[in-house]
Amino acid sequence: MESRLSNSKRNLYSGLIKQMISILLPFLNRTAVLYLMGDLYCGLGSLFSSILQVLSLAELGFSAAVIYILYKPIAEEDWDEVSAIMHYLKKTYRNVGLIVVAIGLIILPFLKQLITGDVPSDINIYILYLIYLVNSVISYFCFAYKNALLTAMQRNDIVTGYYSITTIFSGIAQLVVLLMLRNYYLYICILPIVTVMNNLLCNRATKRLFPHINYDNTNMQLETKKELTKQIKGIIFLKVGDVARNSFDNIILSSLLGLTVVTAYNNYYYIFWAVYGVSLVIVQAIQASVGNSIVTETVEKNFIDLRKFTFVYTWFTGWCTVCMVILFQPFMNLWVRGNKQLIFTNFNMVLFCVYFYALTMNNTRNMYLNGRGLYWECRLWYLVEALANLILNVILGKLFGISGIIIATIITILLFNFFMRNEILFTQYFKVKDFKKGFYKDHQIYVCVTAIACILTNMICKFYVFNDVVTFLCKGLICLIVPNVVFWLFYHHLSFYKESKTLLKEFIHR
Repeated sequence: MESRLSNSKRNLYSGLIKQMISILLPFLNRTAVLYLMGDLYCGLGSLFSSILQVLSLAELGFSAAVIYILYKPIAEEDWDEVSAIMHYLKKTYRNVGLIVVAIGLIILPFLKQLITGDVPSDINIYILYLIYLVNSVISYFCFAYKNALLTAMQRNDIVTGYYSITTIFSGIAQLVVLLMLRNYYLYICILPIVTVMNNLLCNRATKRLFPHINYDNTNMQLETKKELTKQIKGIIFLKVGDVARNSFDNIILSSLLGLTVVTAYNNYYYIFWAVYGVSLVIVQAIQASVGNSIVTETVEKNFIDLRKFTFVYTWFTGWCTVCMVILFQPFMNLWVRGNKQLIFTNFNMVLFCVYFYALTMNNTRNMYLNGRGLYWECRLWYLVEALANLILNVILGKLFGISGIIIATIITILLFNFFMRNEILFTQYFKVKDFKKGFYKDHQIYVCVTAIACILTNMICKFYVFNDVVTFLCKGLICLIVPNVVFWLFYHHLSFYKESKTLLKEFIHR
């Protein structure tokens, strides 16, 4: 228990530092591109990133399956088996890289069909796309598979630490190129250089920390190979669902409404993902510890932990949701200087906030789905979520534009991600009937309390209307206080409140 807390704490702190760097420097660069180059350049970058996220389906989540499979041999210190598993991942990554290159080149002639309206006059979209493609595939040939070993060993802090260093380097270099040269090609060429740097650093760390791992060991146990194959088949569908949700939105927006709308959507999505990324750091920091706990602890103990984690996590993400509802529009007005083309309606802004809350509702549960390796059992719902999201995106996007695309995503998250994957977890692992009732009851309370906090905070903030900067600061101070007071009033009598306080104190002082 002590080791798991220490590892989680280390991973959390390094993850938060990484996330802050990942937010601030890309934000400065995106702002510079927006002001110095124009919104069409931002739209192109977002579109190509989304296309290559679709191509990342070729990886099919092999690394996630390998991380799950590694938990047991690592706990048993079976280093021969660990070596054999890592050899499998190494070989798989090389093959996947070749597939991504091939598919990426096949897509090349059809790029113009994915863009409605204008593109920057000084940009060859084919050359730009090839630079993005190189950046996407280079990791498959350059030691990226070793990151899985660091994560399974509960040393994700090393991965995030090197990522932070290389992100700082790339962010500063890209900003200098924009300010001094205003050359978008050079700006993008920095990405593959930094990707190589990051992978080389992680490779050096694994050699130093785990010199006993032999990446050429081919003697994987038959049972391990069967289990790994099964998990990979399940993760294929998970990857399809995630890509459908995260990438098709931009591609459909570009084909229906053009690059300016893609830029506006991604400005909001950037802030959305920045906040979501901070929340995700929390669950990523303790994912390996949860995997270890599932192997070594009872089901009852793990369910109690799930409810504790969910309580603490939902307090935080509920507060984030309130902040987004209140501060989203004032921040966007400051960022884009009131450019109406790049500012959504309040209704669409609220939809983004609902999207955020709906997505975060799944994250603590996902720790146990992943830790238990239930990818195969969830395969049907991964695929259904992907198909439903794609179909609803096209239909509702044509009918209602941006609103329809966000609503489509929210519907699929709630129906096929939250409810259906919960059913899998509670029928395959937490099998006691009362467990599921308690879990759903918790979430009903959390949703209602978060909604109340949003309404009360918004009512108070309506009294503050000054200039933009003063308004933003005043509302930010209110968001810091009011939602947390509301949460305390509703939650302080719950047993999980006291237990979570004890857990957090132990975590902080560890």
